[in-house]
Amino acid sequence: MNLYSIASVVALIEQDTSLFSADQMGGYAVTALFTLTNIAVAFFVLRLLFKKFLLNIINKRQDQISSSLEEASKAEEEAKAHEEQSKQAIEDARVQASEIIESSRENAEKQATIIKEKANDEAAEILARAESDAKRMKRVALEEMKDEISDLAVVIAGKVLGDVVSESKLKELSDKYTNETLINEVNKIG
Repeated sequence: MNLYSIASVVALIEQDTSLFSADQMGGYAVTALFTLTNIAVAFFVLRLLFKKFLLNIINKRQDQISSSLEEASKAEEEAKAHEEQSKQAIEDARVQASEIIESSRENAEKQATIIKEKANDEAAEILARAESDAKRMKRVALEEMKDEISDLAVVIAGKVLGDVVSESKLKELSDKYTNETLINEVNKIG
């Protein structure tokens, strides 16, 4: 064998490194240890740096949520209070409306009573005037009839009796009896 071939075999043996050889495994272990160390350092550094920052953000968000919940509960309470006030106002309005209706009904009844009384008074007054007018007209008619009856009686008596009794005496007697009869009739009427 020659020197060249021994050197090539040694080179091949040295190159014969497989994935699972001891050298490779040692490299893997170092790389793994280095990577774990870097991850641990990065974790602690990031934890120290961002813990306060992230906690502040989380706390602010939690405070915002809490305040939003408190505002919502206050708004709900106010809405319930407004609802109760509205219900009370509606009930008060209903009561007032019924009172107004009742008051209006009473006023209408009073007005109707007053109007009826006024109408009855006016009707009674009209009837009284009509009765007095009727009595007056009856008296006037009787007066006219008296004059006509007297004149007619004088004429009839004058024709019957002739010249025995004077016309003025007949007129006087006729007026006397007519007045008596008229007074009796008027007294009967009222």
